[in-house]
Amino acid sequence: MGEDFLFGLGLFNREGRTRALLHGDTAACGTRNNDCLARSHKERKQGEPMRILTDVIDTKTLFRAGELKPSVILMTSAMLLAIHRSFGSIEFGKILFPSASDLAAPSFMFVCAFVLLGLIPFVMVALIFRDPIQDYGINLGDWKMGLRLTSVLFPIIGSTLLFPASQTAEMRAFYPFDKDAMSSVSVFIQLELTRGIFFYTAWEFFFRGFMLFGLRRYVGDWLAICIQTIPACLWHIGMPTGEIISSIAGSILFGILAIRTRSILWPFLLHYFIGVGLDLFIVVTS
Repeated sequence: MGEDFLFGLGLFNREGRTRALLHGDTAACGTRNNDCLARSHKERKQGEPMRILTDVIDTKTLFRAGELKPSVILMTSAMLLAIHRSFGSIEFGKILFPSASDLAAPSFMFVCAFVLLGLIPFVMVALIFRDPIQDYGINLGDWKMGLRLTSVLFPIIGSTLLFPASQTAEMRAFYPFDKDAMSSVSVFIQLELTRGIFFYTAWEFFFRGFMLFGLRRYVGDWLAICIQTIPACLWHIGMPTGEIISSIAGSILFGILAIRTRSILWPFLLHYFIGVGLDLFIVVTS
């Protein structure tokens, strides 16, 4: 009986030690698991900003097939216009050439436009996009329609809009860019030729060629016209109020003319005639 009791007591003690060891191991494992979970949580917390940043800049999830070129056109357009408006403006030209003639600052603006809005987009189309330049309106297009529309639209615009605008104090204070053109025919001709060759050619290629013809195949004709109208209007902020408002209608009209004739030549001519006509009305009626 005593031996059985001692034997049972030994079993009890061994079972107790075994349970104790098992409990200790379980507790140790639990502690290790908790440590692992804590480390994992800490690592996730530390990596969270990087993961969020990666998700934000992962543009592959945003692009669809065929969207790269229109994205480049839009982003390049915004950048070039911002640079020109900030560092290629007449105001900036006056800062650079404070003692030069009145023609220097406008000429600076015209040449900057030629480089930023004309030459750079042209090089992008020819060398980066490798598209036929004719697809961007550099051709005669439907010259019969273009000639007919330009010859009809300019007299209407000149008589109903340009002449009344030329009699407002705001327009007369702003134009012509070089006030010496008011009293000198040679200065007037030099101003208008420089403006046409460097500014209007670049302007029309940028908005009606690079933007309008560059985007129409992706968004359609009407949306492409609307898209190029927005930055054209915003660029005019700081000019006479009437010109800012009319730039919306003008951009739509020039866009339709470009689409109808498949060329930027005719909106260029109409736009140039409007610019020269406004200056001429101001000079003649002064």
